[in-house]
Amino acid sequence: MRLSHNDYLKIAFPFIVSTVTQPLLGAVDTAVVGQLGMAELIGGVAIGTVIMNTLYWLFGFFRVSTTGQSAIALGKNDVQEQASSLLRPFMLALIVGLFFILMQPLIWQGAMLIISPEESVAVHAKTYFGIMIYGAPFVLLNYVLIGWLMGQAKAKATLFTQVFGNVLNIVLDIVFVYYFDLGVAGVAYASLIAQVTTFAIGTYLVINTSKFSLREHISMVKMSRADLGVIMSSNMDLLLRTVCILVFFNMMARVGSSLGSDVLAANAIMMQVTFIVSYMFDGVANASSVFAGKAVGKKDATLLEDVIKLNTQWTTGFVVVLTLLTFVFKEQIVLLFTDIPALLEIYLDMSIWLIVFPLVAGYGLTFYGIFTGTGTTRPVRNSSFITLMVFLVVQFVAVGLWGNHGLWLAFTLFYIGRFVFLYPYIGQIKDRCLA
Repeated sequence: MRLSHNDYLKIAFPFIVSTVTQPLLGAVDTAVVGQLGMAELIGGVAIGTVIMNTLYWLFGFFRVSTTGQSAIALGKNDVQEQASSLLRPFMLALIVGLFFILMQPLIWQGAMLIISPEESVAVHAKTYFGIMIYGAPFVLLNYVLIGWLMGQAKAKATLFTQVFGNVLNIVLDIVFVYYFDLGVAGVAYASLIAQVTTFAIGTYLVINTSKFSLREHISMVKMSRADLGVIMSSNMDLLLRTVCILVFFNMMARVGSSLGSDVLAANAIMMQVTFIVSYMFDGVANASSVFAGKAVGKKDATLLEDVIKLNTQWTTGFVVVLTLLTFVFKEQIVLLFTDIPALLEIYLDMSIWLIVFPLVAGYGLTFYGIFTGTGTTRPVRNSSFITLMVFLVVQFVAVGLWGNHGLWLAFTLFYIGRFVFLYPYIGQIKDRCLA
């Protein structure tokens, strides 16, 4: 099977559209409260978002591994494996989500111990966290549902599920904050309602697009200790990789917080821009993950070579376009979030780091999808650990010398490392496909 640009785009474009709406939620949350004119509100939402993202990213392998296993099962055309790739992670995600709710006091205390924000910021962060924590089961279950749909190459269903939920979130943000004057609580309630709605839609679409009867395969949910051990072992590399990324983002928040509430708020806005750019690349990674998984399932080395080639070509195109956009519209971008003079000054001074971000981050973010789609996760873990060590050393030295610029220098080197230390392992993917 040869993979054409048209075949690739049929899957990649819906994934790009659907995934890029995800960081728009955080951007809209930040922009809506930013228009209220208080840096403490932006900082509160930023800290609350970091806490929730820490929980979700820690178990983000539910989406990533489900996509890979679902794609491999699709390549094998094995109905039983397709059912198993959905039902087993679904049960685990439900258990973990409920556990988060039970442990919320300890989670909050631990987060405050690590981040140590100013009191005025912590008050708003606690309001946000106290509401958002109840969406944890739905978010993790949505990871499984969307991951499975992606692996089955159900691009339209994935697009509809994510876009509808995210657009609903954005609309409710505006209504609750501007019309009902609920402030940070309004932003959190909007997200919670959207998460529940997305779960309902995803469940409906999975039931109606699957080739198997859930009732016939529901016994898959009953896992032995051996089954659970295999699943957790296969995801451990992704879990450790996620831990590295969580340490990275939490250190960004902690060090930014130590530089003052204005710097924390300005960095929060910059981070939202990097999230939007990252998720555009993530759409390419998702498409590559699906085709790479099918290549492994079919043992088709030619298809795998085409995936690598098209992944590189489309990543390069996105790098050029996104770099130009962040350069040309750097002033207009920040005004979408806030018009507070102090934050504008900091943002514009730091904007060079956003301009170079697509170039330094793009290839690492998209090649990652090829590795996870084929289940070649050990290199992902190793490269993430090395890049984290580079980040920690550089930020420790550079922040003292150059302040916030030093922090963003370390940030940039982290993303460069995610490609430099990952790509040399590309041969392992080819070996896996041919094995």
